[in-house]
Amino acid sequence: MNIEVQCCGMAILLMIWYFSLRQKPLGLESEKLFLITLAVNSFCLVMDILSIAAIIHREVIPELLLALICKTYIVSLVWVGYFGLIYSSTDFKGTRAQRRRKNRAYTFIVIAGTLLIYLLPIHYYLEGNIVYTYGPSCMATYLFALLFVLVTLYKAGIRGRDMNPKRRRAITIWMLIWIMAAVTQFFNANLLLVGFASVLGMVILFFELENPEANLDRETGAYNAHALGEYTKQLYEKEEKFCALLVACGSRAVGDEESPRQTDKALLDIVLHADQIKDVKVFKTLERELVFLTSSQERMWETYRNVKDYIDSCWRQKVSPCFVVLPNSLALGSVEELFQMLRLFRVDKRKNQTDNSIVLDENRIHKYKEREKTEAMIRSAIEEDRIEVYFQPIYSTRQHRFVSAEALTRIRRQDGTIVTPGAFVPIAEKNGLISRIGENVFDQVCAFIQKNRLWQQGIGYVEVNLSVRQCEDPKLAETYIRIMERYGLDPSCVILEITESASIRLRDILLENMRVLMDYGVKFALDDFGNGESNLNYIVDMPVSIVKFDRDMTQAYFSSYKAKFVMEAAMHMIHDMKLEVVSEGVETEEQAQAIEALGIEYIQGYYFSRPLPGAEFLKFVAGSGQQAIYDGK
Repeated sequence: MNIEVQCCGMAILLMIWYFSLRQKPLGLESEKLFLITLAVNSFCLVMDILSIAAIIHREVIPELLLALICKTYIVSLVWVGYFGLIYSSTDFKGTRAQRRRKNRAYTFIVIAGTLLIYLLPIHYYLEGNIVYTYGPSCMATYLFALLFVLVTLYKAGIRGRDMNPKRRRAITIWMLIWIMAAVTQFFNANLLLVGFASVLGMVILFFELENPEANLDRETGAYNAHALGEYTKQLYEKEEKFCALLVACGSRAVGDEESPRQTDKALLDIVLHADQIKDVKVFKTLERELVFLTSSQERMWETYRNVKDYIDSCWRQKVSPCFVVLPNSLALGSVEELFQMLRLFRVDKRKNQTDNSIVLDENRIHKYKEREKTEAMIRSAIEEDRIEVYFQPIYSTRQHRFVSAEALTRIRRQDGTIVTPGAFVPIAEKNGLISRIGENVFDQVCAFIQKNRLWQQGIGYVEVNLSVRQCEDPKLAETYIRIMERYGLDPSCVILEITESASIRLRDILLENMRVLMDYGVKFALDDFGNGESNLNYIVDMPVSIVKFDRDMTQAYFSSYKAKFVMEAAMHMIHDMKLEVVSEGVETEEQAQAIEALGIEYIQGYYFSRPLPGAEFLKFVAGSGQQAIYDGK
């Protein structure tokens, strides 16, 4: 019998079956399709052997049974091509509905081809050891199999950008081997190579793509980072809800060599311990962290408590764990968002020594997404020059007119609406964009002062805020001096405002910046006095000329006896240090009169004017704004 090649191929397939099934499956769609394709190939090879045996013993086998066996073999070749095409399509972009529509079309074709092959006549050749079939049925087989092979090659070649490069390469090699074998067998019918070519294709797919060992982390036995990415990608494509638990274990050991070993041993023990938890998949990331995935929230919380208790009982003295829990994956829109969230909050929790667990519920995720939108809005505003400066007049109680202003930042959205600082400054502070905004604002203020010669209109200076992040920049003074020189601006025309929080951090850098700028001629004000960590030591330590009472302190003066006493005492001490005071947040005539009677030099607030765009501010100070504001002056 001419079945030596087929028997060799069957031995190879049996080995692939053994190595494929000895590890528990991950559950990937490509993994399932590979096993189906492997099964169809195995069936095809068995039928190849049976057809040869049937032809050799045709004298004792009914004609109908002989035709059925031989046609079933050649039909299985078409189905091998069909499943090869379906397997290759797992990487292509598009919705699942689009892929299903295409697969239904392919299924219709393979069923039609199957029926045609069974209906057409088939002939047999047997002479010595040479055995094969031929005739219309075989020609139909060649046509349909070739159709699937060519479509597969087209997708892998023309549309291969969408495919995993390794899958593209493996499938292309398989199809080319199959074509060469088919062509060889077509012209040399005695060489039965097509079935063995399919076996070679399975070997290539197994070692290149579907070896279960490739999805495992060798150190822990958990699934690896590649498997995590592929599995979660598939779940999102299917829109299947799942729950995730990230466990990060930072070593408490001191020393670069001991720390990774400690972490790896802890992770290995946790994975071995987690094997007892049912319906949970465990993955190890490239950052030496574990991710647990399950479809059940109840099972997720059980896993969280189980793993946390295990670490507390066995590893409390050696590792410092943190836990990030995601109860509902559908609260995030993609795999990229999932990993971004897990990394972001893992870093956040590692900084927090009191609470090492965080739950990414829908509310927390919504807040994060809003912050992301705001950050994108800030970046686009900077790039598209939509940072605007508004000016709020400051009234002198001694000169009874407006003598200065505070520059306040606004962002104009693309639709023309205005975003106030409270909506973007905290986020800009965290991501570092505040430095670019601050430099932009200072540049606009210097240009505005010089262009409109504000000193000729009675505005002696404009106050500009410095962010905490700017105060940490060693090149702040150099940058601001360069901007003032570019506009030929007298440095006395600006006063830079620092906050108490700014004076705490990196004090040496801040003081050096202040020294250089003061030597150049710039003065400083202490902003938001009375807010948060208010302390007169800031005034003593910082070389400021003006202290600004924040709105809360001003308003408390009119509602609390204790606050009134504190504010009066603070004002007297500040005056004794030869410094001037600005009271912010004045909103009524009565408040303005009381603040003036108290002896405070400057008043700022909505009673006089809201922050105004540059053109409106100029009209204000040039017109009625400089007249008497309230009775009794």
